[in-house]
Amino acid sequence: MKTTPENPAEIQFGRAKVLGNQQNHVYSVVMKDNLIISGSYLRIKIWDLDSGSCIKTLEGHTCWVISVFVSDNLIISGSNDKTIRIWNIDSGASIKTLEGHTNWVRSVAIKDNLIISGSDDRTIKIWDIESGVCIKTLKGHTSYVMTIAIKDNIIISGSDDETIRIWDIESGVCIKTLKGHTNMIMTIAIKYNLIISGSKDKTIKVWEIDSGICIKTLKCHTDDIRTLLIKDNLIISGSRDKKIMIWDLHSGLCIKTLESHSQSVETVAIKDNLIISAATDNTIRIYPITLFPGESYKFRSVIKRYWLPEYLDQQLMDCFNPEKD
Repeated sequence: MKTTPENPAEIQFGRAKVLGNQQNHVYSVVMKDNLIISGSYLRIKIWDLDSGSCIKTLEGHTCWVISVFVSDNLIISGSNDKTIRIWNIDSGASIKTLEGHTNWVRSVAIKDNLIISGSDDRTIKIWDIESGVCIKTLKGHTSYVMTIAIKDNIIISGSDDETIRIWDIESGVCIKTLKGHTNMIMTIAIKYNLIISGSKDKTIKVWEIDSGICIKTLKCHTDDIRTLLIKDNLIISGSRDKKIMIWDLHSGLCIKTLESHSQSVETVAIKDNLIISAATDNTIRIYPITLFPGESYKFRSVIKRYWLPEYLDQQLMDCFNPEKD
């Protein structure tokens, strides 16, 4: 059978490496060029992908940093201290602090010159990035707003009230409410005309944006779905069951399971042929991946501190092992 990116059954993974030795749980990770940016207790850390070194530590929040987003030379962070901070990625300086939410800020994103934030105060706020002024507050959810995502001129939000809402970003009006999950919606991603949602009900659902209809329900995880993203035609999910699962978007089948974290997987990111995951076991792990069996793939010099113990790599024994640095 010919192997192509459209036939993801042949995905292979090299062994994971571990980034540093975190002192606290890591709740958010994003990528910017050759940098990994992570959010944890009080701090944001910026890591060099090649060397595995922490090159900057950003301090200013007074509680957990549970959401980070990067755009151009800015980092936007949301925290349990109820604030949003804007940072310069080059200098590490805190440029602005946005105050207005009355509870934890769970999720942040950027759309053009706007910051969008979701909070446990049940609201979504839209901020002008230049002035730091809140220009709209969106109300409709009846419990915590756990996650937000942006597509074109719409905001998609997921809540503890078990619903997903679609909002017009200009008017602030809720134009659709999606119901189907039976517990808190923890995470949302968007691809094509689809919303992918992960819930505390242990399922991932795929929805059409236009119709609001759920067209697939993916079941395999045994605990909360904490994080997910989409790369090409793959869904990558992380769960409180300690597993990362790779799904084919079209078939809805789970085609690979990675088990190397010892606690809840809170966030995943992807950069080229690398999957980056972070968990409440205080580690950030990096997996090399290729879509083409037999293709030569050398893992770049990322983490030099240590490899995963062999007993955590049994799931990957049928995969090629990248050359160690």
